[in-house]
Amino acid sequence: MGINAPYLPYDKLREVANAFLSQYHPSGTIPVPIAAIVEFAFQMDVVPVPGLLESYQIDSSISNDLATIYIDEFVFKKRLTRYRFSLAHELSHKLIHAKIFQQVSFASIAEWKETMNSIPPREYGWIESQAYSLAGLILVPSSPLLAAYRGAEDSAAAAGISLQDIDADAAKVVAASIGREFEVSGEVIRKRVRFDGICQWARTGPA
Repeated sequence: MGINAPYLPYDKLREVANAFLSQYHPSGTIPVPIAAIVEFAFQMDVVPVPGLLESYQIDSSISNDLATIYIDEFVFKKRLTRYRFSLAHELSHKLIHAKIFQQVSFASIAEWKETMNSIPPREYGWIESQAYSLAGLILVPSSPLLAAYRGAEDSAAAAGISLQDIDADAAKVVAASIGREFEVSGEVIRKRVRFDGICQWARTGPA
């Protein structure tokens, strides 16, 4: 399948996220109200699907017309951070991949899965990594992230600990703590901190 999936560098995705937040969340409060933005600003339907993860090994998917987001029902009800990230991920496809979705056709989640599997691995990798990165930039904006990290750094310093010197396990604890403020997982925080170059452990530690 001849899918045109251009490479978008992280700095370009950052520009997209900043423009998005400026338009749809100008107050800048944290956590970003992604569910309200999806529902009210973009008029998208969010449909819980029982067994989506079990059947298709995915938390979410988006309809061919980019108007509906399907979410695994258990994630929808019980996994807030995964639910929020899934919404941001699928919305990111709408923001940056609309032209790509115009090149394919599918009428069900099963057909969506088959279509995605038919895309060449390099192009599919770009599509997914770009949506993942943009979702992280939307849910964890740079300035609030830096402020949260500085707060954690000050708390650690008061206990005689430097966040630059902690091991991988301690880094996970710090990331999870910061993640609760943004209502995202610690993994998202670790990747965002690494890509923003905020601290050494995030650049060299686990992804």
